[in-house]
Amino acid sequence: MKQVRANQRPMLVAGPCSAEGREQIMFSIEQAKQREVDFVRISLWKPRTKPGFDGLKEEGISLLAEAAQMGVNPGTEILVPSQAQAVMDGVLPSLGADGKLLLWIGARNQNHYVQQEIARVAAQDSRVHLMLKNQPWHSESHWEGILDHALEGGMAPENLILCHRGFTPDVHHPNPNGLRNVADNEMAMRVREKTNIPMLLDISHIAGAVDKLEDVMLEGAEHNYDGMVIEVHPNPRFAWTDAKQQITWEELDAMLGKLPAERAVERKAVLA
Repeated sequence: MKQVRANQRPMLVAGPCSAEGREQIMFSIEQAKQREVDFVRISLWKPRTKPGFDGLKEEGISLLAEAAQMGVNPGTEILVPSQAQAVMDGVLPSLGADGKLLLWIGARNQNHYVQQEIARVAAQDSRVHLMLKNQPWHSESHWEGILDHALEGGMAPENLILCHRGFTPDVHHPNPNGLRNVADNEMAMRVREKTNIPMLLDISHIAGAVDKLEDVMLEGAEHNYDGMVIEVHPNPRFAWTDAKQQITWEELDAMLGKLPAERAVERKAVLA
């Protein structure tokens, strides 16, 4: 994967927080295709702080396959190796030689044995990219360790992506702006430079609210991230998960239009 810097528009991973059904996802795929989104988010498994809707699970894998058939690269969070394998088995036959599948390990998933085994599964096919989000607590060495475990599992560096989703606020890392998670952009840039792995910014999970998204995005643009992850829903008001931080596709267009000129040029190919 080629890194994206100031001369290219950021890589974009966009779509609903969670897949709720076929109609919602088909609409999202069409919208993503119109905008040449790099990966449409179709999350099938949803870790929850408390019990609630936790995803379509295996029943939704066919939705990722339909995205691939429509020429849109799909992506989903996975929790264990068997889920990674099931998604790959269901999607890769529909993907084609030039398509890409994005799997990601979320912030809650800090079992390093599981991280290595997921990487071992994902490494079976060069069309699979694995995105690694930072852990919830503030630790640069642990974040780098997640990457080391993925590499130990056999993932090629060019098929890895890092994602900063902020850290849980604590007494040492205050949160004066009332964000869901506190970004440490300086740490993210250090990790990127040390590892030479592209770094995305998850503006939705940092902001936690629609009215804070733009500020998080613009601050991230100052640090020259390689792209961003953002939750986009056909009707955010009725979203089953994280309704407060999701926007519509039209609102996404308006937000992207506010990026600095050097970050808003026509999108170029960012996947090798």
